[in-house]
Amino acid sequence: MSTDPSSESPLYRYRFGASEFDEARFELTVDGQPVDLEHKPLQVLAALLRHVGEVVTRDELLDSVWAGRPAVDNVLPNAVAKLRKALGPTQAERIVTLPRLGYRLNGPVERTASGRRLASRLQLDGAQAVPHRPDWVLERQLNPSRASEVWLARHARSREPRVFKFAGDGERLSMLKREATLHRVLTESLGEREDIARVLDWNFETPPFFLECEYGGDSLQAWAEAGHLAALDRDARLALCLGVAQAVSAAHGVGVLHKDIKPANVLVAPRAEGGWRVRLTDFGSARLLNPERLAELGITRLGLTMTRALDTDSSGTPLYLAPELIAGQPPTVRSDVYALGLLVYQLLVGDLKRPLAPGWEAAVDDTLLAQTIAAATDVDPARRLPSAGALIEQISTLEARREAVAQALAREQRLQAAEAALARSHARRPWVVAATAALVLGLAATLWQYRAAVAAREQAVAQAALAEEMNRFLNQDLLGGGRSRTATIAYDRNPSLRELLDAARSRLDGRFAAAPLTEAGIRTTLGRAYRTLGDHAVAEAQLRRVVDIHRDLLPADDERRLLGEYDLVTVLVRLSRFDEAQAMLDAADAAAGPRRSAVGEVGLRAQLARGSYHFQRLQVQPALDAYRAAETLQRVVQPDDIPLAAHIRLTVGDASLRLGEPARAEAIAREVLGGDPFTEGNVGLSTLATARRLLGNALRNQGRPAEGIPHLERAVAEQERARGPDDQSTIAALSSLGYLYSLVGDVQKRATLQREVYARSVRRWGEANQYTLVERINLGDAEHEVGQLQVAEAHLAAAVAGLVVTAGEGSSLVDAARYSHAEVLLSLGRHTQALALAERIEATRLAGASADARGDGKLAALRGRALLGLGRADEGRATLRRAVEQLRAEGADDEALAPLLALIAPPAG
Repeated sequence: MSTDPSSESPLYRYRFGASEFDEARFELTVDGQPVDLEHKPLQVLAALLRHVGEVVTRDELLDSVWAGRPAVDNVLPNAVAKLRKALGPTQAERIVTLPRLGYRLNGPVERTASGRRLASRLQLDGAQAVPHRPDWVLERQLNPSRASEVWLARHARSREPRVFKFAGDGERLSMLKREATLHRVLTESLGEREDIARVLDWNFETPPFFLECEYGGDSLQAWAEAGHLAALDRDARLALCLGVAQAVSAAHGVGVLHKDIKPANVLVAPRAEGGWRVRLTDFGSARLLNPERLAELGITRLGLTMTRALDTDSSGTPLYLAPELIAGQPPTVRSDVYALGLLVYQLLVGDLKRPLAPGWEAAVDDTLLAQTIAAATDVDPARRLPSAGALIEQISTLEARREAVAQALAREQRLQAAEAALARSHARRPWVVAATAALVLGLAATLWQYRAAVAAREQAVAQAALAEEMNRFLNQDLLGGGRSRTATIAYDRNPSLRELLDAARSRLDGRFAAAPLTEAGIRTTLGRAYRTLGDHAVAEAQLRRVVDIHRDLLPADDERRLLGEYDLVTVLVRLSRFDEAQAMLDAADAAAGPRRSAVGEVGLRAQLARGSYHFQRLQVQPALDAYRAAETLQRVVQPDDIPLAAHIRLTVGDASLRLGEPARAEAIAREVLGGDPFTEGNVGLSTLATARRLLGNALRNQGRPAEGIPHLERAVAEQERARGPDDQSTIAALSSLGYLYSLVGDVQKRATLQREVYARSVRRWGEANQYTLVERINLGDAEHEVGQLQVAEAHLAAAVAGLVVTAGEGSSLVDAARYSHAEVLLSLGRHTQALALAERIEATRLAGASADARGDGKLAALRGRALLGLGRADEGRATLRRAVEQLRAEGADDEALAPLLALIAPPAG
């Protein structure tokens, strides 16, 4: 029994329960709402519906849906599970599993005809008009395949060529929709590019559905078969490789993975000025790494689903599938790089069907090119070239690399000659031994430095060497204890991470005098670790040394130098040294040029540094913009860095909270607390505690402080266990917990906790640090609540003065301190001073500082009460009325507004 309908079979619309499946459009609706589901589960549903009440065997489904060759195990059970989930719990019961046999869909099912499957498959033929486009005439079919029909057509009068991709029965419709959507993403983000084929129009209303595309030339396969590839020398072939890689890199830069890079999806056409132009085409299998970008660009989501962006996916042409995709892992930038590397190999050897079989290196007569291909197609994605940009760099700098290797070999030969001369002269002229030895050592040092420079071009090699040197340093010199002849550190118990870092730092000075770039790499690791632990002063010292080394040895635009400067910026802002941080950030951005926003490590670190700078200055919207950009880049550049992903995600949540989106912040917090991949083993207990703090604060801002208290209490306990009582994360969680107790009416407990918070802050940072001053604002508020007005006023006046120095006039923190100070002045009856402070506060900055998005209403209420206190009753009540309207618009209820409403009411009698 075949489950695949014949080419002439009718197509039906099936209704079963609350579900409907339209076979012509290949669309499923449940309860009247369309369901976004991958193509394979829908094919399984179609097969079951055509044989309702009958058993469809496992082999029959594999043959009809996967052509008998599934790419990974368990694809059929996974597809059925997704189908059941889409149908919902009631309808899912209709699909019955028969162990070791197959599946059956139980009725009743209604069906009505909705069309017929066109012959051939679309009954198209040369010389006929394009359906729904009468001015265009079909000429010939291009790249016929089981999945689609792609036709070349020409305008009846102008003879202009165009390409039409048809989907007659809906089986290809979702892919066409996806290609149209992603083309819009590419165009809106990148503009019109010569190296990406354009989609001009589409028809998704009436069969046969199609995309209307620009004609970009013959496929690379057809072009090569015509003899053009064989006529090109190696440089011309590498130019083609660069053209394809640049198109892929541009798509990656806006978060689009192609996922089906192969000769059939590369178009080649002659240039008017000579040579060949390549275009990347067919994004029908592509994936958008950040689906939220569709909303940002105002693009309707066609053929794309949120789940699709996350599911395991091994679609693509088998020869070009990276090994991890065949193993069932999700696609990444590096899986596209694998396909690019294979394509480079095939172009160089002149055979676009040749696999990368064992011994392939013999066909590549250039050692450096063979190394590049090997790096791009490494079976381990962690060792593979990290991006299309890295592949472009290796190909573009081929001649410089070749020259550098030749010079290094020449220097090594001179070194060997010097050593031989030393050996010959040792007996005859002992008086020259010292001088010759010095010369040899000098040559050796020069050779080492030069080799380091050459290795810097080979990024993967440099990273491996650095990792080996760091591993030797950490394991032999630090962790070896008494087992190493040179080690002087021994532990009588398991050391803490802080102890190991301190030991590493103490032994680092002078350890790598002959290898300063290796020292810089180790100090970078130490600096980042201290930053993670919240010890920003020590982190600053380590990263400052990194920057100094890089400035002595590297040009301003060297990637390592830029990364070091961006790292240092993130620490300087934590130390409230904003002017220095801004100057360094601006200089690094200028040196980075376009790389500061491109796909790559520089782009990622630039966005993180910029986001950190804005966030610490409470410039929330630009901080959120930077972190969202970093989030997209992280998914592309470092998809396996789960701790970094969690940090970015939680910062986006915190910024969303401050911009008045507490529900979004809550969703992000629950996502991080939801398990894999954000497990304690992957991200650490402290990160999960930070997520609990965000959850508690989000519940607070939705008027549910009592719900938030248990989350904050647990966050405090976990941070104390993970980081200690005086860590910044612990202090922040304890401060948030105190505020929640205030909101539920326990102001005494809040005051007790806040006094402890301030004491810890002074111990941790000193009195003049921005963090301490912020907690001094909170302490002033707490003392105000318990009636300690003079104590509160002293704290808040000191906080204002300190923040003017550290954060500067115009800072959100200064406005927050002035607001709290004005509130205390009102309670003390000093209305003139309170009103004067209120006039210096800007509402938007106040909202950003307080994270409750009520700046306008709060500030108006403060001014109104000050005016009433000064006897300006009419003006004060009018201001309070505006305050009440604003606060209601900002979510306040009448219970919270009762004190203001009482002030507005006219006096009795």
